Amino acid sequence: MPNVGSEFRGLPIEELIAAPLKAACDAQKHLAVSAFAFMKEIGFDGDKPRLLEFNLQRPLGDQGGVSNVKVQAPFIGLVPIPSLLVNDVQIDFQMEVTDTATSKETDSKSVDADVNANFKFGLFGSGGIKIHGNVTSTRENTRSTNQTAKYQVRVSARQQQPTEGLSRLMDIMASCVTPIPVSGSGG
Repeated sequence: MPNVGSEFRGLPIEELIAAPLKAACDAQKHLAVSAFAFMKEIGFDGDKPRLLEFNLQRPLGDQGGVSNVKVQAPFIGLVPIPSLLVNDVQIDFQMEVTDTATSKETDSKSVDADVNANFKFGLFGSGGIKIHGNVTSTRENTRSTNQTAKYQVRVSARQQQPTEGLSRLMDIMASCVTPIPVSGSGG
């Protein structure tokens, strides 16, 4: 039987393993670029943050009456920022080699034998015997083998937790969401 291990020679194992990892790395880069583009497009108008502005009337509590206030909320703090992360990359490479070959051997042997015998029974009788024999032996061996290969890559992605810097930026934006008294309003 041939050396089955020799079937692995010449396989680009480095490429089979590295290519999916590089693709996952490139995908992570594209995800980061996409999140940045989203923040710039949704959260800012040029250099200024987009604001959600509206007026409210707030009750003054025990004093009675209302106060007119204007609310300015940075829009980027109101929407979830897509921040996907390639969380898990699994590369399963399985190869089963059992040498693809079929061979058939046939060995056949045959022996023939003839035996003749003549005899006489006194003066009046004679006879003869003729025996013919044949012995045949046949042997047949068949061997068949297969080869299969499987290559499987699994990638899963999930929303990642905000980075420390993004959390601080969101805190700054949230601190800007406070009512601003409108001039001329009174209780």
